Amino acid sequence: MTKVCPKCSLPNPAEAAFCHNCASPLNAQNVGTQQQQPWPQNPAPAPVMGGQAYVAAPAGANKAMISMILAIAGFLCCGPLLGVPAAILGWMELDAIKNGRSPESGKTMATVGLWGGIVATVGHVIFWFISFFLGLLSGGGGY
Repeated sequence: MTKVCPKCSLPNPAEAAFCHNCASPLNAQNVGTQQQQPWPQNPAPAPVMGGQAYVAAPAGANKAMISMILAIAGFLCCGPLLGVPAAILGWMELDAIKNGRSPESGKTMATVGLWGGIVATVGHVIFWFISFFLGLLSGGGGY
């Protein structure tokens, strides 16, 4: 069952408290429920906040954005600890975009997450090995 927003007619998940399109509250008094409803052809205009139209990011873009943020953080400090999850999440999101389960708007962020995670992981591992071998070469002298 889905909840249909009374303001913009967008179908939302049954557990949603607010509309994913216009952020209207979805309480029991003003919400119609139905099994399946196609996406409205002419959705309501975006609400205006502070003089600019506010458009919520598509749900799939959140995973792509998280992947990109993990890749950047992995490159800056944590290497494989954040780079591997960034690459996996980016790869999963690119697959979802390819199969039509996520919006195309997250493709660039997911690609940055995938390749950034790979570069962060490989770069940090190489850096660790070079540091380890330089440490062996410089500290093994005589007592």
